[in-house]
Amino acid sequence: MMPSRYLVIGAAGHAQEVAWSAREASMAAGRSCELFFFDDRVPSGPLPSGLGDVVGTLDAVAAHVTEDAALVMGVALPRLKVAVVERLASIALPWATIVHPRATIGLNVSLGLGCYVAAGALVTVNVRLGKFVTVNMHAQVAHDGWLGDFVTLHPDAHLSGGVRIEDGCEIGTGAAVLPGVHVGSWAVLGAGCVAPRSLIGGATHVGVPARVLARRMRRVNASPGR
Repeated sequence: MMPSRYLVIGAAGHAQEVAWSAREASMAAGRSCELFFFDDRVPSGPLPSGLGDVVGTLDAVAAHVTEDAALVMGVALPRLKVAVVERLASIALPWATIVHPRATIGLNVSLGLGCYVAAGALVTVNVRLGKFVTVNMHAQVAHDGWLGDFVTLHPDAHLSGGVRIEDGCEIGTGAAVLPGVHVGSWAVLGAGCVAPRSLIGGATHVGVPARVLARRMRRVNASPGR
């Protein structure tokens, strides 16, 4: 049974998109739902989208727990998702998996706890999405894909067949990962980059073909008194 109350963690633009998707999914199922937003940085009050109100910070979530409620992950950055889950670990509510009605989900697809699949996204066949995976607008995951926990695909990211994306990766807008490529945990692929071969984890990759982003070391002025 779908929840009738969603406690959305986050209140910025992405959170409102997720909440809109939750409402659209409820309406498609012939149900209504209430949306409540919690954010440490957005002040209390109505949101410009009209979807609902920010009712408090994350510390206020516990006061809104009811039997018909579920938590909704409204942030997209992988490390922030981890921090949110850890902070709310004591809240006795399930995390909802949100799929917009205009997303396309194929056969033999496994969606983990707290996933979000946006409008226009395509997940084909024999795909496994871990917990708290974000598949944003018009992103694509082709056959036999495997995505670990807390992965985020930004809009128009394309994963070809047989791709494996480890935990915590962030695939930028318009980035492409070619068939059979493995991306190590906590890697970041910049917008528009193309990965024709496997990439190491814990690094930022940019360009065509994707390469590790080398950061210039700032020169330190060692003069006395500076």
